[in-house]
Amino acid sequence: MPETTGDKVIFSLLEVCNSIKKTLDARYTSRFWVRAELMKLNYYKYSGHAYPDLVQKDDGRIVAQLRGIIWKSDLLKIQTAFQRDVNQSLTEGIEILFESSITYDPVYGLSLRIHQIDTTFSLGLIEKEKLQTIERLRNEGIFDSNKKKSLRELPKNVAIISVETSKGWADFRQVVEPYIQYYGLFFLMFPALLQGEGAVSTIREQLRRIQSVASEFDMVMIIRGGGGEAGLSCYNNYDLCRDIATFPIPVLTGIGHSTNLTVAEMVAYHNAITPTALAEYYLDIFKTRESELIWTADSISKYTSLRIQQQKNKLNNTLLRVQNSCARQLSSMHSTIEQTVENIHLSTHQALQWLPTVITQAIEKMRKNFFAYLSKQHKELQTYSRIIRIQHPENILKKGYAYLLADNEAIKNINQLTQNQEITIVLKDGRALSKILHVEKNTTNEQEKKETGTNN
Repeated sequence: MPETTGDKVIFSLLEVCNSIKKTLDARYTSRFWVRAELMKLNYYKYSGHAYPDLVQKDDGRIVAQLRGIIWKSDLLKIQTAFQRDVNQSLTEGIEILFESSITYDPVYGLSLRIHQIDTTFSLGLIEKEKLQTIERLRNEGIFDSNKKKSLRELPKNVAIISVETSKGWADFRQVVEPYIQYYGLFFLMFPALLQGEGAVSTIREQLRRIQSVASEFDMVMIIRGGGGEAGLSCYNNYDLCRDIATFPIPVLTGIGHSTNLTVAEMVAYHNAITPTALAEYYLDIFKTRESELIWTADSISKYTSLRIQQQKNKLNNTLLRVQNSCARQLSSMHSTIEQTVENIHLSTHQALQWLPTVITQAIEKMRKNFFAYLSKQHKELQTYSRIIRIQHPENILKKGYAYLLADNEAIKNINQLTQNQEITIVLKDGRALSKILHVEKNTTNEQEKKETGTNN
């Protein structure tokens, strides 16, 4: 009861609060539907209740604000409905249409109790924003702009928009960690909120920071994970999607969800379903190039070995022909000399008997003819000697060729090579130690060897 002091009637605070409650209970006897923005959910895990901040904005300015209450039982039903109908949890920063009733407590004040939320309304707003963003970007002719950017052959320097504590970043890092030093990769973190209120502004701010030093990076990755499907609506924001579409270097996304694509993923150079998939796509760029280089090096090695073997065979054949020719020439010369000596002996004996003058003239003529013949044979020997020197292995090496040694023995065919075998490559000006990574017999090479053997 109120107190009376002189001409004043004094009520206690509790009496005033109870009077307000009684008035509100009498006035608001039924539930009603309210449209408002869910600014903060204020979920308390211990009790299972949520006390959201509900606001109405006009040109970005809050013109009305009221505290809400969602009891645990109602919250479970609402979250289930959101996951089923909207493909995401009830999250902050979205506009909702909810059935409510007025509650007033002397301690906690006036609140709107939320009994249920119309998920079709929220889904419609999310889908409407997504379609409007897509339409605007297409009308401006920039929807595919980032996809048309040129990606460097080996994009080693990457700007990361995420947070160090993000599960998505941890998953991404786990995949690329073993290759960072091997491929010389570099990642620089630009921390930003990845969902909910503030996500759009912080991601855009980090994009502006990266753009100011874009020449230092090959690409940008937006990585989010561990948050399920909640908070994806921010990735349909027109301003954020426009920044991604018009960014001067490729932007890749791995925001960790498996439902319909957000607009940010649509306009990105490449989108992956998870941060892990993004890491695998990124590493495949380097692995593919590495495989191409290994194949090229192997092809060069095989071609070089084939050409060296062909030249060695050709040189051996030439040496063999020269040796055989020299032997035949020397044998013929020896027979000719013996026959000449015999003829001289007979002629001399006869001449001594007949005319000493004739003998003398014959001897002189023979001497001249003999020395002329020796001079001719000497010139021919010199010619063959030059041919032998030209075809000598050292001169062949001076032309850019090389030959292989294993345990100081020349390698003549592929059967002498084994994987991981150490070999010596002999060049004109030195030697190099190498190791065989792979041995593969060349059928074409074997056929050529057979043909060469047949010709010989």
